[in-house]
Amino acid sequence: MNNVSFHVANITIKKGEKHQGYLNVAEASTHTVTMPYIVVNGVNSGPTLTVLSGVHGIECAPVEAVLRLARNVEPMDINGTLILVPIVNTEGFHARKPYHNQLDHQNQNKVFPGDKKASITKRVAFSVFEAFVSKSDYLVDCHSADLGEDATRGMFIYKTEDEELHRKMVKMASCFDCDFIESTSFSGNTGEAVTLYGIPCIMTEGGTPYPIRDDDVLYHYLGIKNLMRHIGMIDEEAALGSPPLDPPTKRVWAMHGGLWRRKIEAGQRVAEGELLGVVSDLHGETLQVATAPYGGVVSFLRIHYSVNEGDTLCRVTQI
Repeated sequence: MNNVSFHVANITIKKGEKHQGYLNVAEASTHTVTMPYIVVNGVNSGPTLTVLSGVHGIECAPVEAVLRLARNVEPMDINGTLILVPIVNTEGFHARKPYHNQLDHQNQNKVFPGDKKASITKRVAFSVFEAFVSKSDYLVDCHSADLGEDATRGMFIYKTEDEELHRKMVKMASCFDCDFIESTSFSGNTGEAVTLYGIPCIMTEGGTPYPIRDDDVLYHYLGIKNLMRHIGMIDEEAALGSPPLDPPTKRVWAMHGGLWRRKIEAGQRVAEGELLGVVSDLHGETLQVATAPYGGVVSFLRIHYSVNEGDTLCRVTQI
């Protein structure tokens, strides 16, 4: 619970103050790697919530949502402290590079909690955990689909044997207008905070890099505002939904490399056996006919025309 000033490096943000700045992470050969942040320190005591976006540098809708939140939340509006990091992976953002930090070619969402003595990507992870996440009561990591992908409004929570933590994460996820909640145990992502600090963490997903659709921005923005109501940061009643937890999902994958000629859109409802698209060779000859494994919604879709053997073409979720 926040009762005093909040500190970022040598900066002090007192109760009732709003501050934006850059956290120095490390030195590259030609420049200093920094990370933007905004801290809104409420006039009243309350929880500390950290919201991250831009862990993957071109997942842009969440970045816009976090910046919109920064513009619209003032210290007099909240109880506690709101920490916003709009772009965690600034090097990936600058290079317009999916997943990776261009300086050492590591996936930013595979190296948490990081290492202050390792290469840049792990230093970024260490810095965001040390400066912000370790001082938080709640963590939200906002994602969208990446380059060549589109995704509906999914939500991920992290597997834990702590039933109370699990319950908190389900309720946090239910603050968002999501289609479903999926439990994951992937290591190296921001969910490491669940084990390391014992705080609940959720990861949003929704949208595509281009274009930045306002509906996708609002999904993240309105969900975070509703979560702030739920945890007592805003003195209003939260609206909790009841999205399905871990609904059946099947991956449809490319059995050949070539051209992905899709016949579907993300969010589209399909029937069992319905045509999803075909994979053709570079002469246009059909190599694979992809059909829906069962009825459901296309929750993830590869929108790139070029596809490699083993790539996920789409996921169909029974919701």
